[in-house]
Amino acid sequence: MNITFVAPFGLGQKTTMWARTLPLARHLAGRGCRVSILIPPWDTPADAGKRWIDKAVEVINVELRGGLPWITARLLAQIRAIQPDIVHIVKPRAYAGIVQWILWQRRRLGGSAPRIFLDVDDWEQSWSAIGGYAPWTARFLDWQENWGITHADAVTAASRWLEGTVQRMAPGTPVLYLPNGVTPPDTVAAQDRSAPNPTPTVLLFSRFVEVDPDWMGECWRALRQLAPRVELLVAGQALQPHGEDAFRTALAGDRVRWLGYIDPQKISALYADIDCAIFPAADRPLNQAKCSVRLASTLLRGVPVVASAVGEQAHYGADGAARLVPADAKPDQFAAAVADLLAAPMDQRTLAEKARHRLLTEYDWSRLGDQLVGFYEQLESLGPFPEC
Repeated sequence: MNITFVAPFGLGQKTTMWARTLPLARHLAGRGCRVSILIPPWDTPADAGKRWIDKAVEVINVELRGGLPWITARLLAQIRAIQPDIVHIVKPRAYAGIVQWILWQRRRLGGSAPRIFLDVDDWEQSWSAIGGYAPWTARFLDWQENWGITHADAVTAASRWLEGTVQRMAPGTPVLYLPNGVTPPDTVAAQDRSAPNPTPTVLLFSRFVEVDPDWMGECWRALRQLAPRVELLVAGQALQPHGEDAFRTALAGDRVRWLGYIDPQKISALYADIDCAIFPAADRPLNQAKCSVRLASTLLRGVPVVASAVGEQAHYGADGAARLVPADAKPDQFAAAVADLLAAPMDQRTLAEKARHRLLTEYDWSRLGDQLVGFYEQLESLGPFPEC
């Protein structure tokens, strides 16, 4: 099969392309498919006009000159040149969403077009207010998401919540549940968990939107009462400056360290220095829809995790892979679960072992990539396109 992924942005700090699309594309290429990724690199402008081969995947960054009309035209020109059997749209928004719209209209008007698959890995409308978009931009992006989901030959969904949402919005459209996977690391940090650490360190990775600042502040104060010598490391980059400011106010104290954005090359060293990581999440669409690459990689690296049983966190942490806290847990209940784990080194070791086994068994990219190949083959075998 000849498959082209159309991206909405480049291979920069945004997670989707390098942590989801590229691993899938590599696996498809390894299975003998011809695979390309088309990128409008507005967020990585130094890549504009460049192309390279990544493990048999052709990565094509179009030029940025001329703005939206010309960038879109270049993406479509590449599709015509490649002549893929399947165009897999990565997120139904921005440039990728526009390409999907044009290909669908071309087919509707009687022209030829490849099968259109859509990948959804977030509920983008939850991010509109957080992203600080102008009102008309937010409305357009929300429309793109709704339109894209209802105008695709098939959809791949990164979470059960998204799978159900697509099925409700587009009854009859084939949907494949395809969570984010993992690549086995070369090494896993070995940690001595023979006795409780008298000065334990807890890591919070956050975009400062997963829970309300006041909730997090109450949780931290409750944890300090249960484990007075605990230290909290806060890592992550805020989507908006005021979001981090609110958390800094709520978590004010002398035992909180703010690390900001962590270079991927330094993640292993950070994991080796902590006793556990926490992933609190409010039970709302923003968290129900996403499939956290950070949680998966943290579990894979052997770090004991306490997480809210919300959305995909409940699936990643199932079967004892993480200490799961009910979705509606109060701050003091979450803190109690963290304190209990910090005081139980053997439980920490068990969690680490079960997490690694579960991630490598259920979420290996090779296994997930094979499922995607089967999904493509199933749809290709159905013959002519349905009427638009």
